Amino acid sequence: MSALRCFTLLLLLSLLCASCAQQHTLTSESGLYDVQLRRSLKSSVNGGWTWGGGNPYRHQKRGSIYIAPLDISKVEEDQPELAPLMVPQMHDYMVSYVSKALQESNAANKTDWSLTDDPQKACIRVDTALVHFRPQRPLLRILSSITGHFIKIPGVSNVVGKFAEGDICLELTIRDVKSGELLLACKDSNRKTARLISAEAYKKTGNADVNLRSWAERLGKLVRQCAPDMLGDSTLIDKIRNRPITDVITDRIGL
Repeated sequence: MSALRCFTLLLLLSLLCASCAQQHTLTSESGLYDVQLRRSLKSSVNGGWTWGGGNPYRHQKRGSIYIAPLDISKVEEDQPELAPLMVPQMHDYMVSYVSKALQESNAANKTDWSLTDDPQKACIRVDTALVHFRPQRPLLRILSSITGHFIKIPGVSNVVGKFAEGDICLELTIRDVKSGELLLACKDSNRKTARLISAEAYKKTGNADVNLRSWAERLGKLVRQCAPDMLGDSTLIDKIRNRPITDVITDRIGL
């Protein structure tokens, strides 16, 4: 057995347990929600829950949304240098995508919804929390890619590649500020991967960047889809249930 093959086998054994750790439970680890999330093949997240009704604000012409700072308390001790960097990063992404969605919704529905920095003045509150974060290992990703071309050992490339890509998991809730009622809860992990042809693939926080951006973009899409002209009198559950299979496949393969 060649030295390179021996090295790869040892690498597989040492990373196998770490790779298994990426299978996250749907139970809240941050305390943001206490409901039971459900998995769905048509959903864009690992697990989700909605209150079951339509848009409770469909007749409200004016309102505001508060986006709370990303909670990093579960990961900050293990990543004291990298975790704090993601708080302003996530905030910028969220503001960008949600603002765009509100602008489109306001134009379509002749409403005046906006973002606010004051949680007491908001109608809706969005909370997010990172419950797992392991930086990607750029050099290991490159090694995995190279060895995958020359060493054909079933499963080795996938296990090493997944470990090298890092691990990130987010919990999100949306609540009515006045009543405190939970409207939506979800949990998702490793939604996107920094491609080797992109600059993010060579940074420790590269996997975090692409996933934070993706989650913020999805929240923006959710805000737009739940606007009166898009959701009407139906529910978000109906939208997910009736989602075209082509959209699901496109989403799953990352197009």
